[in-house]
Amino acid sequence: MNFQDVYTLQQALDVAPPPRLNSAQDRAEHTARQRRLLVAQEDERVTAEWRRRHLEDVAYEKDYWARHREEDTRRRREERLDRRRRKALASAHANLVAAGGRSFFTENDDRWLDIWLSTSDDTDDDDDGDDWSDWE
Repeated sequence: MNFQDVYTLQQALDVAPPPRLNSAQDRAEHTARQRRLLVAQEDERVTAEWRRRHLEDVAYEKDYWARHREEDTRRRREERLDRRRRKALASAHANLVAAGGRSFFTENDDRWLDIWLSTSDDTDDDDDGDDWSDWE
């Protein structure tokens, strides 16, 4: 709705008709959403008050998550190095076989698949490896 004499959000809310709740189910869903919003707001208020009163627990939590991030970063770095090592071995082996050398991998050896490993450094440090994170 476009009104020439409405300049603020509050004025627009005053002029706009209430949301249409066509059925009892719509009203129930609206009521449930309003209740969840009130619970979330109260939860945020109580959490802020708890954090204000328990500074030592807040400091412990920050230290915990800092250690967790460091361990996660170390683990991802080690996994990347392992992928690079496996890919280098598979690539060198493929080059050896292509040059007429003898294979030391069996025909159905999973190490042949290591040639296709991604060794990109374009990973985000906050990436948890979950490929479905963009679907949320």
